Amino acid sequence: MSEYPIDHLSDEESWDVIQTNHIGRIASAREGAPDIYPVAYVTHNWKIYFRTGAESRLRKETDGRLVAFEAAHQMMRHFSSTVALGLVRTLTSAEAAQVLDELPIVEFAPNSEYVWMEFTPNEVRGRRLNVLES
Repeated sequence: MSEYPIDHLSDEESWDVIQTNHIGRIASAREGAPDIYPVAYVTHNWKIYFRTGAESRLRKETDGRLVAFEAAHQMMRHFSSTVALGLVRTLTSAEAAQVLDELPIVEFAPNSEYVWMEFTPNEVRGRRLNVLES
């Protein structure tokens, strides 16, 4: 563990936080005000995918827009958080959706119709906050 209260994570460590979690948050602007949406997600080929209803507010507020995505992991002596910035778009490829449907994802509404959303990060940055002995 570091002797500093905050460490910057490498790109690899930042992606590890994303890839080892299943629940994240999408932050966007809704009618000019910030909003946060919790999402269950999977990763594939260095992109982040989540599902939502075709007519959901999440899709309407994020499709084709730049957003922030955050995933976090907490251990006894530290808390790691990765923020990725990038573009979200509705996935239109049936073949790609079929591949994603085979990946394990946390089910919030298993019997609901959904669309896959693809988040393509253009920047990823992570931090680890360490609990220091007093």
